[in-house]
Amino acid sequence: MTNPETYKVPEFNVTNAQLNRLNYTETNHTLSYNLALNITLTNPNKKILFKLTDIQVIAYHQNKRFGLVTLMDRQTSFDQNPKSSSVFNNAVIQGWKPMMFEEPVLPNADLYNIDVVIAFREKGAGLSGQVMCNLKLPLSFNGTSWNCYKTRKCSKVFYYRGS
Repeated sequence: MTNPETYKVPEFNVTNAQLNRLNYTETNHTLSYNLALNITLTNPNKKILFKLTDIQVIAYHQNKRFGLVTLMDRQTSFDQNPKSSSVFNNAVIQGWKPMMFEEPVLPNADLYNIDVVIAFREKGAGLSGQVMCNLKLPLSFNGTSWNCYKTRKCSKVFYYRGS
């Protein structure tokens, strides 16, 4: 008799990141931003199919949320086969937002700390969760990506049962 497979949660990694704009105007406290990401989703299970829905990517700077992009809404589901990966290319978080920061946003910093949270629902297991990716990114110039950026594994923040 074979043992049933232990359920393993989805794995998310940022495989490329490009911070094209992060400008803060102190006079009107407005942040203008453009962050492009390639995100890889992996199903580490040998036999269990993931049925994912409601995938959102949320960006933070200095612990303040500044942008969000929905990769998949609640009406759409995505089947991720066992032992396979899929890539969400060029997930762009862009726009502007009035914000106040406790620390100054330096216009010419070498690296900016950007935290990316990926929230999702897995229908088959009745699981919802979030993973966090801590990124340190330079500003990209003339639309070129930063070649030194390595794949960043995202840490598991929490998972919970429920819809």
